[in-house]
This record gives sequence, structure tokens and C-alpha cells, in this order.
Amino acid sequence: MRPSLPPAGLAALLLAAATPLRAQWDLRLEVPRPSGQSLPQTLLSGTGQLASGSLDTGRGVIASAYRQLFQIGPLFHVQAGLEYSQWKADGTLAQGSALQGTALQQKGGGVGLNALLWVPFIGVAGEIGAIQRFQRYTLDTPGLSNREDLSRTWLRVGLRWRLPLPLLHPYLAASYQEPITKDHPVQLHSASDLAAYFQAQGSGQEFERMWTFGVGVAF
Repeated sequence: MRPSLPPAGLAALLLAAATPLRAQWDLRLEVPRPSGQSLPQTLLSGTGQLASGSLDTGRGVIASAYRQLFQIGPLFHVQAGLEYSQWKADGTLAQGSALQGTALQQKGGGVGLNALLWVPFIGVAGEIGAIQRFQRYTLDTPGLSNREDLSRTWLRVGLRWRLPLPLLHPYLAASYQEPITKDHPVQLHSASDLAAYFQAQGSGQEFERMWTFGVGVAF
């Protein structure tokens, strides 16, 4: 007589078989759509507009490589990894009747932690993580240029869907991200503060949030 598998063992076996991903490495390429970087509508002593402007929705790329640290059961995974990111937006700055072109860019590396919780049998996982980004901030406009080194911790909340293909584990991913903490830009009260405004860009007037869409592969 063959030994039968106890119900608890059978359930564990089914869960393990249903796990969409038991990979050690996770490579992902995403297209970010950063926003919230419009230049503020500032006032001169509360009576007149000193400078105003806006930037289009940014574009760029994020490439990351994560490795699994540990898992709890077949469905919960924790990863750590590295990334390279850059994004940019163009726009205009108005000073009175004068219009000037501007360009805002952030690029650099980062380290992150990411947790995945898989939904059994359907190949969908929710993600939440934190990324410490070390970026070079650049703002260029005619006659003025500012460059700063930024260090920001970003919160990432995402969703991935594993494509039903054999061997490797390709997937589609989407996420929402924003900095956990951020400084405030300079306050303008006179025309002489405009230079200080540009110098303070790297400590306040940055990309504030973004959606990302991408593809990845785990193995």
C-alpha cells in the first residue's frame, strides 16, 4: 500500500507548485513618467508676480538588478538591489514678459529593498519597497545653471504580472513612487532673491512623484 500524503503536506505542495516565482535574480527596465516639478507661481512681496513657469511631464529610464535575500513561505519574498536612473523635463520660465527655456534633469544610482507578496495561481504580485537614490541634479536656463548632489529616499508601491512563458520568468510591472522626505524651495520676496531661487533648486524644486511602467525577467 502506497503512503498517502497528509492534507497539510498536500496543501503545502500545491502552494509551492502555484508559486509564480522562486527566482534568485530579478532584472527590470522601466520608463518613468515624473511630474509635480512645475516652477511655483511666486509673488513679489505679495503684490506682483516675480517669476512663473512650468515643465512638461518628464521622461527617462530606470534599470535595476535585485537579488532575493530571503522568503517566508512560498509567496512572500524580500529582495535587495541596485539601480541606475535618469529623468528629464523641459519647460519655460517667465520673468515679466521675457520667456526663457529651461531643462531640469536628475540622474544617478541607488540602493533599494523590495518586498513581494504573490497571489497564488494567477501570477500577480504586489510590491512595496524603499530606494535610496543618489542623484546629480541639473537645472539649466539661459544665463543660469545649477548643479547639486541629491540624496533622497523614495517609496515605491507596485504591481507585477508574470507572463506565462517557460524557462525564464518575464513579467510586466507598474509602480507609483514619491520621495519620503523633501526640503522646501526658497521663498522669494524681492528681485534679488531670484538668484537664490536657482541656487536652492536642488534642495526643493525637484521631481516630486512618478509612475513607472516596464518589463523584467527573473531567474
